[in-house]
Amino acid sequence: MIKLIKGSCFGLHEVSTGSIDVVATDPPYGMSFQSNYRKEKHIKIENDSNLEWLPGWVLDLKRVSKEDAHLYIFCSWHNVDVFKKEFESVFNVKNILIWEKNNTGMGDLYGDYAPKYEMCLFISNGNKKLNNGRHSNIIKAKRTDNELHPTQKPVNLMEFLIEKSSKPGDLILDCFSGSGTTAIACHNLNRDFIGYEINEDYYNAAMKRIEQHTNQQKLF
Repeated sequence: MIKLIKGSCFGLHEVSTGSIDVVATDPPYGMSFQSNYRKEKHIKIENDSNLEWLPGWVLDLKRVSKEDAHLYIFCSWHNVDVFKKEFESVFNVKNILIWEKNNTGMGDLYGDYAPKYEMCLFISNGNKKLNNGRHSNIIKAKRTDNELHPTQKPVNLMEFLIEKSSKPGDLILDCFSGSGTTAIACHNLNRDFIGYEINEDYYNAAMKRIEQHTNQQKLF
């Protein structure tokens, strides 16, 4: 089951209490992000000008998460302390994973160090063990070209995280689905998926991408 909802994730009204096995999502970082990686600029990310929505959203996630759920919340060093503090109020923040990309970002080319990573909070709602042994908290995965979304994640990165914390048939939640990468990872791994995307253009692009991918899989 792959279900992508066009609309806001705040409230998570379509998600039953205690139903989610894994949350894997890339929320707005609260830094008014605008990627300079592509010549053609993407539209601004919704709800990225501040983090006033964060406390209520964390409580929403607590409600829908199973007692042993794992959460993977991507964030930036700019506000990682804010995210960590909010999640620690109701969850157990166990680690900060580092996604090491294959190249550096833009930014201040002469007065700063080149960014080559993103952070991801690894959070537990209980005592569930990770699958397939212990791995490093530094995960290497080639970045995408951000063709469909300014913060598009690679499918193999999301597959790795989901596979570490779930089994086939589990329900995965992505509150900020963007280009639909997490949905595709779930389809590949035989996990159920429910996600939200508030922007109509990104929603339509994600739905088209998911449909093309699932149809291609059926052919083989």
